[in-house]
Amino acid sequence: MQDRWDWSVARAYAPTAAALAAAFVASLAVSQARAQPVSAATPAGWDWTPYALFVLAGALGLWTTARLWRARRTADLLCRCGGLLGPERPGRGGELRCVCRACGRSWRRRGRV
Repeated sequence: MQDRWDWSVARAYAPTAAALAAAFVASLAVSQARAQPVSAATPAGWDWTPYALFVLAGALGLWTTARLWRARRTADLLCRCGGLLGPERPGRGGELRCVCRACGRSWRRRGRV
């Protein structure tokens, strides 16, 4: 069960890592563009791109941390295999169902009718 949790955590934080990598690359690109002559200067709006990507990465990290913390506190967000359940979606007969992101099983949320 621990292996599933580790894999779920790695998949959950992947967008945060991608946003941080993009912010790092954008900051390098902006600093290199500033070092070039005036004819190759970047537009004024591009100077804020690394900061915006850092804020996005922070927001994604906080949201992911809150969701994983909530999954550990309650059993409502965990499948029997130990994987995280996705968002509720309408299923057959109008019931709301969740799909496990690790094994792909479809479940009704526990504690709900």
